[in-house]
Amino acid sequence: MPNIMFRQHDDGLYCYIAKRDLEAKVAQLEFEADDNWGGRVELDNGEAYFLAPQGKPSLPVTLRLKRAGEDD
Repeated sequence: MPNIMFRQHDDGLYCYIAKRDLEAKVAQLEFEADDNWGGRVELDNGEAYFLAPQGKPSLPVTLRLKRAGEDD
């Protein structure tokens, strides 16, 4: 369950995984409403994670996610 930092850039939402020194663009976020934000997070490099839906946080923010497939 890595800690992932989310940041908003002009061309979209990005995430940074410090343990792997990886920055990737979020290709798809399952839920994007202000009161229901999260779900399956797919990155442009093909990786996928799961974030329990929650209210949309102020960005940048660091959250703990599960790799997709780990009890999602």
